[in-house]
Amino acid sequence: MNYHSETFWLIVFVGLTAVALFGQFIVMLSAYFLVRKNIKTVQEEVSDLRSTVMPILNRSKDMLEKVAPKVESVAADMADMAQSAREQTAHIRFTADEVLARVYRQTSRVDNMITNVADGVEHASTVVADSVTKPVRQVSAILAAAKAFLGVLATGRRPDRHEVVADQDMFV
Repeated sequence: MNYHSETFWLIVFVGLTAVALFGQFIVMLSAYFLVRKNIKTVQEEVSDLRSTVMPILNRSKDMLEKVAPKVESVAADMADMAQSAREQTAHIRFTADEVLARVYRQTSRVDNMITNVADGVEHASTVVADSVTKPVRQVSAILAAAKAFLGVLATGRRPDRHEVVADQDMFV
């Protein structure tokens, strides 16, 4: 195998590019599954928090009905409990909003990565296409020049203008 040929190095380059793109695909896929897993975990935690807060609120209501004659002393305690519930709810909202913002940022990041991969593939295909067609055109030009030179040597005169036009039609 000729390690100095351009074809060999093009094949190596294409192979390395394919391996790199496959690696990026695996990273993107794992990031997608990780984000999905994190979203499920957050949803479960929010559900657990709701299940613990709701019984507390129900017990508070029962206690208020039982101690109706002592409303004044209990009202102060209930105000404290309501404030705590509001703070917890605000904290839950803040946490949920923060998680959603992180999910949005990660989704945007994954979108940017996929766009960059697609742009890289497009650039690589353009480079590979240019790398293949340029040498082919050069070899064709060299062969046409050699043909013309040999024609001049064989006949001793230059080719007619019609033959030159026919040779030029071969180049694309």
